[in-house]
Amino acid sequence: MYLPKRTEHQKIDRLYDPNEGNSASGQSFDLNKKFKPPVVYILNHEKFRKSPDRNRIGSSKDVEALCKTFKNLNCRVEVISNPELSDVKNKLKEWSEKQFTQEAGFVLCILSHGSLKETILACDDKKYNLDDDVLFPLFRNPTLSGKPKILIVQACKGNFRADAKKMNNEPYIKCYSTSEGYVSYRSEAKGSIFIQTFCEVMDQYGHKKDFQKIFKYVKAEVQRRSIQSGAKQIPSDESHNFDAPFYFGNYVQNA
Repeated sequence: MYLPKRTEHQKIDRLYDPNEGNSASGQSFDLNKKFKPPVVYILNHEKFRKSPDRNRIGSSKDVEALCKTFKNLNCRVEVISNPELSDVKNKLKEWSEKQFTQEAGFVLCILSHGSLKETILACDDKKYNLDDDVLFPLFRNPTLSGKPKILIVQACKGNFRADAKKMNNEPYIKCYSTSEGYVSYRSEAKGSIFIQTFCEVMDQYGHKKDFQKIFKYVKAEVQRRSIQSGAKQIPSDESHNFDAPFYFGNYVQNA
C-alpha cells in the first residue's frame, strides 16, 4: 500500500541516551571475532510481469538505502532484482549449500507484497513461504549453524496469526514492516517508511549498538512517523534463540 504523498520523513531525534545499553565491545554472540561482517542479500520484487498493476514503484529507493547502510558496515551486499519463484528457490538452494565459514551471520531483506501465513509474492505472481521456503533451507547450511539469521521483510501481512512453533535451536529474528492483520505503506517517491527508517537508525547506530536494541527503536520511530502522516503502521518481530546481543560493529574491521 502506498504511503500518503504528504508524508515527510523527519530527522531522528533523541532515540538513544549516549550512555544507554551496551557498546560493540560488550558481551554478545559467542562468535569468532575474526569473522567478516554478515553477508546481505536483497530480494527486490518490484516489477510483476504478468500483473503490472502490482508493480511496487519506489522499491528501488529502499534498495538504495539498504545497500548504502550495509555497505557502510562493510557487509558484502548482493541484490536479486525481480525474482520469480524459481529464482527465489534456486537462490535459497544455493545459499543452503554455500560456504559461509568466514561470515558472522546472514541477512536477507525481502521487499514485496505479502499475504496470510507469512506468504510472499514472487514476480511471476507465485507465492512462497517465509518459513518453509526461506528459513528452513538456511537451517540446513552447517556453515551458518549457531550464527544469527536476520530477515528484514517489507510486505503486508494480511490477517494471519503468528505461528508459535519453535523450528529448532538456530538463532533467527524476523523483522516485519507491520503487525499481524495490517497493511504496510510505501511512497512511490521515497520508498517505504519502514525500510527508510530502518536504514537511518542503522546508519547512526549500526556500528555500536545491539541489533535487537536498534530494531526496538526502529519500531517506535516508524510508529511515531506514521502517526504523524495519518497512516499508522506498527512494525513487529519474531525471534528464537536470539537472546544474546549481536553487534555488526564487532566485524566491520574484518571485511
